[in-house]
Amino acid sequence: MSPSIVNLSPTISEVSSGLTGSISFQARLHPGKTAIRCGGESVTYAELEDRSSRLAAALAADGAGRGDFIGIGLPRSIDLVVAILAVLKAGAAYIPLDPSYPAERIAHMIASAKLTRIISREDSAGSFGGVRVIPVDAAGGNATAPGESTADDFIYAIFTSGSTGVPKAASVFHRGFRNLVGWYVDELALGPEDVTLVISSPSFDLTQKNFFAPLVTGGTMILDHGDHYDIHRISTLVRANGVTLVNCTPSAFYPLVDAAAGGGFSDLSTLRFAVLGGEPISVPRLRGWLTHPSCRAEVVNSYGPTECADICAFHRLHAGNLDAYPFVPTGRDVPNTIVTIRDEDLRELPDGETGELCIGGIGVGGGYLHDPARTAERFTGGIYRSGDLARRLPDGVIEFRGRADHQVKVNGFRIELGEIEIALSTHPGVREAVVVFDGERLIAHVQGDADARILREHLAAKLPAYMVPAEFISIDEFPLTPNGKVDRKALTQPAPEKPAPAQEAGGTLEQRILAIWSELLGRTLVDPTANFFDLGGTSIHLAVVHVRLRELTGRDLNITELFAHPSARALASHLSPASAGTDLSSTQNRARLQQAGFSRFRRPTQP
Repeated sequence: MSPSIVNLSPTISEVSSGLTGSISFQARLHPGKTAIRCGGESVTYAELEDRSSRLAAALAADGAGRGDFIGIGLPRSIDLVVAILAVLKAGAAYIPLDPSYPAERIAHMIASAKLTRIISREDSAGSFGGVRVIPVDAAGGNATAPGESTADDFIYAIFTSGSTGVPKAASVFHRGFRNLVGWYVDELALGPEDVTLVISSPSFDLTQKNFFAPLVTGGTMILDHGDHYDIHRISTLVRANGVTLVNCTPSAFYPLVDAAAGGGFSDLSTLRFAVLGGEPISVPRLRGWLTHPSCRAEVVNSYGPTECADICAFHRLHAGNLDAYPFVPTGRDVPNTIVTIRDEDLRELPDGETGELCIGGIGVGGGYLHDPARTAERFTGGIYRSGDLARRLPDGVIEFRGRADHQVKVNGFRIELGEIEIALSTHPGVREAVVVFDGERLIAHVQGDADARILREHLAAKLPAYMVPAEFISIDEFPLTPNGKVDRKALTQPAPEKPAPAQEAGGTLEQRILAIWSELLGRTLVDPTANFFDLGGTSIHLAVVHVRLRELTGRDLNITELFAHPSARALASHLSPASAGTDLSSTQNRARLQQAGFSRFRRPTQP
């Protein structure tokens, strides 16, 4: 049975003017306290209030107000948060445009959302296809917040992948987002002593609540200032700032746990909560940390689509309940959100039966901007059809059972495989393309005469990096099902394992690097000239390699050195020019490898 709506009185609702009013209240309460740190910069609550109000006045003077969407083309930075607050103070809604996305994708986002204003830095004015850029340091005639939003106004829209090849902007109402933030700060008991670390993209739905939760409670926000994932930098941020909350995907969090293990998890000892979302959680990857005496944290498994204000169900995981279920539950409904399990005709199913997870209540968003047809497909009768399969157990806990369509989750990002296939089909050398997900990687099967390098470059100009397949396989004929459709299941069958290289346990530095890559990517690699990223490596994978090589060589490597030398041969030569071919299989060097943890390092366990 689905739960009824309950009366929630979160911290945020105590201030009648909503999110920005709550932050203004904190600015009056302790104006000199640091609100945000990013790199070597920081801003106090009073300074944040003043800067955002002045920019809001400039937006109002420019005619922006209720009903308008304003693009924000800024990376993680203090300027980004200033811009978000200014848009809301002007009464408008915001759309984050991650500057790391390809120019073609950003241009489409701007066009499909019909944006006429973008907040960015003056030197970035040429990056947005002629759309007028309002400098983030612009100031109006006074510092009074000029606009006012209602609970029924939009607060933001986030672009998600689209099966038709076109990304779509999912809109969220103030009422749903306020409910989310209110539950978040109440459930986690966030307060002025808490420190929240933000490491995710500004264009990711789970990021949004972390721009507000620390500020409405008088806490401190730490923004990771790096442009790539670096375990050492992020671990240092957690330790140096006494971070108590981090919210990211499981894939981004596991390497931090692995890196902290050698020091008794002391780098993570200040954490109270790791809120993980976007992917299933693997208990084996977290057990050692959660059961260690130095751990005082809980993991929160959070579930919810972009279309419904990010989280609609959650489950708290800690040392005492790791084995309460044979899986990590999707959990129970967030207050004022209603999760039901329904059949094809949208009839509610009894507990224990598997059906489509549907979401109702306050969190349901307003659909896709300027796209009524696709909105009607997913939003009907006051509920959102998620496309996820699930069942509710007799104790009320929801169990996730997979997808009913061709959507997949890669590093927490929801992807329509059809969008990648359509992008591939626009290349003249492609006759047909089918993209599958093997549980870890996107793999493109292609009929045509274009090679992998060319196709990779073609997609990189159209799609975000997380949507570019890790592997491209040339195929003459696609396997078909009895009814004549492409047999996607057959395409995901694993290929026979190649024999391991003869010197995988030792050998030269070049061979050791290949062995590390093989363990991490889950298959045997033998070509020392192959590009790590062409093999399926991601920035998170590279961050793990970074830690292992630093331990092995004793050098304080910069992760940019690994980006600059993406083959095993080039990297070995760079790390040890005189001994790139030196045998490392001696007893002494084997001991170094064991001390560095390579003998214990295994391919990550799948959730």
